[in-house]
Amino acid sequence: MLEKKVIGLLVIMLAIGYLAGSIGSYGEASGQVEVTASLRRAKLQVLGIYFSPNGGCEDQILNWINNANASIHILIYSFTLDLVSDALISAHQRGIEVEVVFEKQQITEYSEYQKLRAAGVPVRNDTNPDLMHDKIMIVDGIIVLTGSFNYSVAAEEENNENLIVIKSTDVATTYEQEFQKIWNQSV
Repeated sequence: MLEKKVIGLLVIMLAIGYLAGSIGSYGEASGQVEVTASLRRAKLQVLGIYFSPNGGCEDQILNWINNANASIHILIYSFTLDLVSDALISAHQRGIEVEVVFEKQQITEYSEYQKLRAAGVPVRNDTNPDLMHDKIMIVDGIIVLTGSFNYSVAAEEENNENLIVIKSTDVATTYEQEFQKIWNQSV
């Protein structure tokens, strides 16, 4: 338990350090986004840090989907959790803008891609010739869920993965810009 707390504190310190500009910025040539001055000053609140297996990651994803008021935008590598796709379909049916980009190599018979598509949820395939390895959900332009947690049974029940929930309009805006870039390039 102490190890998880130490890891959690390190994740928070890295996130805050990054956003405060103490880690620095990266040039476009490296494929990473430069940290802008406004993002360095971003006010953020870490709402929770979760670890799997069975550490509350799936519950947090469901919580934020069920409490969304306007939009849910997702970039996801692996997505096989039925409860998450059910919640997204329900959100879509109650008028929430739901858009999901899947890693094309992970769209199999186990993927939730076809289920969401059949329910009318806008879904797209990433067109990056390499992997789109993101695991990001942006809710209402202010909440970001990110980390290594895939939306999969293995991630929830077997793998050591993590999820951090951040409340920040500035952070969400930066993630939303990346979402829009990938969404617009996807099919």
